[in-house]
Amino acid sequence: MRPENHETTKLTKDTMFFVCFVGCVLVASSQRDIQATDVDRGRQTFMRVGCYQCHGREAQGASTGPRLGPNPLPLPAFARAVRTPRNEMPPYSLKLLSDADLADVLAFVAARPRPHRLPE
Repeated sequence: MRPENHETTKLTKDTMFFVCFVGCVLVASSQRDIQATDVDRGRQTFMRVGCYQCHGREAQGASTGPRLGPNPLPLPAFARAVRTPRNEMPPYSLKLLSDADLADVLAFVAARPRPHRLPE
């Protein structure tokens, strides 16, 4: 049997720590990429299905539709409002807007910046 070399053991522990750290960083950055992609797809869908016509290009609201972001409804309530709206908004069925597209639109709406406040 070979005697244990403490330098080798330390190097192995350091190497394992480094590999784990790099792995965590890569997972975190891929999550941000996924989220950014969701927002980009959401923006495209928001424009494609015509949400911008009433809610503005940045979901900021207009005279025909309310502001939607940056703190939108939770997904179930958002989906209900889009699928079976009240007032003048047309309904968006699954044929027009899939659940995945709807989630992307919500990601886009949630990523909108807060409105600018004038100094008091």
